[in-house]
Amino acid sequence: MAYGSDLDKVKEVLLQAAHEHPKVMPEPAPAVFFTTFGASTLDHELRLYVRELRDRSYTVDELNRTIDRLCRENDINIAFNQLEVHLRNEKGDEVTELKREVKGDDPSPALG
Repeated sequence: MAYGSDLDKVKEVLLQAAHEHPKVMPEPAPAVFFTTFGASTLDHELRLYVRELRDRSYTVDELNRTIDRLCRENDINIAFNQLEVHLRNEKGDEVTELKREVKGDDPSPALG
């Protein structure tokens, strides 16, 4: 989940998805763990059991779709990798704006 997410709400949503799914066994009970602070994410793990191994793939697919929907409904952002880029010119000064000068067929941007 994205940094800044309400971790208690994240746990609640993940457990809700598991408890509502008919193929998820009630015992042992589903559990949610906040596992790591990732580079761009707050990583969680949802652990649960299904009765039949053949139900696993379908259940994971359905749970992922439900989790996506519940996160949108509860204003929880699912994070994606982010990269911050700082540009410097040949003098080593940080570039604060990027200009593109169009001259003929030259598609390369000019750094300002």
